[in-house]
Amino acid sequence: MNIKPINYEDWLNLGRVIIPCYKGKPKKGITGYTHEDFKVEKDIWNRDHGTAEIALRLDQDVDLDVDNDLIKNFIPYYIKDCGAVFGRDGNPSSHYLWSNKNKIPFKQFSLPEEFQRDYKDFPHGAMLCELRTERKRYTIVPESLHSKSKTNVKWEKFESIKQYDGNLSLDVGKVALSTALTIIYPGQGKRDEYCTAIAGILLKNSDWTEEQINVFISRIAEAANDDVKERSKKGSTTAKTDRKFGVNKITELTGYSHRGIQGLFNWIGIFQDLTNQISKDMIDRIEEYGANRYNVYLNVPEKDEIVERKVWVDGESLMNQKVFYDKAMSQAKAWIPRQKAKQFEEMMIAKFATRTQSKEYVKEAEEEARWKSIFLNYLDTKGVYTAKDQLAIHKLPFYNKDQNWIEFNLDNFEQELAKQRITYGKNQTRVDLVHLIAKFLKAGKYKGKYKGKSCISWKIHGKPIDNNKLIWEGECIVIDDAAKLENE
Repeated sequence: MNIKPINYEDWLNLGRVIIPCYKGKPKKGITGYTHEDFKVEKDIWNRDHGTAEIALRLDQDVDLDVDNDLIKNFIPYYIKDCGAVFGRDGNPSSHYLWSNKNKIPFKQFSLPEEFQRDYKDFPHGAMLCELRTERKRYTIVPESLHSKSKTNVKWEKFESIKQYDGNLSLDVGKVALSTALTIIYPGQGKRDEYCTAIAGILLKNSDWTEEQINVFISRIAEAANDDVKERSKKGSTTAKTDRKFGVNKITELTGYSHRGIQGLFNWIGIFQDLTNQISKDMIDRIEEYGANRYNVYLNVPEKDEIVERKVWVDGESLMNQKVFYDKAMSQAKAWIPRQKAKQFEEMMIAKFATRTQSKEYVKEAEEEARWKSIFLNYLDTKGVYTAKDQLAIHKLPFYNKDQNWIEFNLDNFEQELAKQRITYGKNQTRVDLVHLIAKFLKAGKYKGKYKGKSCISWKIHGKPIDNNKLIWEGECIVIDDAAKLENE
């Protein structure tokens, strides 16, 4: 373990699982790297992956990944000796590696979304640091190229990859809390009360000594360029007074919510609501993959590991606690502890605000494409006729090849939707349907004639391709005013 690994042979000799990567991602053709039995032998590395970046799979080790530079102010104070430290030009000492025989769980230390005004200018935004573990995660190791900076990752210290001596999650929590309290440190005139409030929280809710609190606050003050001497006795002086303040005072001074401030102190085991915390940890993130379509990623405990599972929902299901929990059980076999309704709503609002868009979010997932597909299927089912009597008498689609438009009967179309059990709108009303076909099919109401008699239909301009299938590119022609259109 004391041999500094610098190539694939060294890592394999250490008994580690490594993944050949290109631009920070597993190379094309590399699959199943999260499986327990995944392995790339030396001869295969030598033959196929000699120039690949080396990624260490984090099933045997834990990687403290530093995303915010302010973290580095506090690591020397709270993190016990690490024998394997690496980074790159521009971001040195950003990875600390330990053996993970004690199965330290994956954990992110991220500022609440409401703190955005204070973190928006940081390169990694809200993320302060991560304890990265488990088979599904990996880290690019020294002597490999960092895909973003185009510089090599390099060892800054290597003695050995050893087990952490102590509670790593708690110690990193102290680092993250110190960093967060530095980031939201208030301006002149508020600083004394701010530090008093921190001291009050720790005095009332932890077993820290006055001296430990003194040191903790003085280090934060130093990082915030405040007067250290003025803050270095806050633990002692606050303990002797009734001015212990607390979360209320920090909320008042910073403008952030009670829940946001309490969430920071959760990192050191204070203010933990177990049910709420477990739920937050299990419901990881929300991904938008189409119009009113969402994937919710869950961290689900399974035997001795945490597995990622996905639940797909629409917006209404996302907002309904009972429906969402039912879908989590039926789709992902995830038993999520029941939060209070308010806690659930606050959590989901925050996660929705930071949702990402799926890389597979494509045109086919949007409502416009959905309705074009529905209408083309309708044409396939009913047929498209060039004789207008089919529209006038039988209510079937008619194609005017001279004018290059298609006409259809709204009643007939609506009946087919009902037959196919296709939903539209909250209440399935005619107004809902009219709105959708006007918006997505670019259809307009048309007061036509057949043998001198009225023949009301809906008309779509298009370009003919592949027989009777059309691509609708033009704007709709609205014959009637909006009121009449909606009342049809």
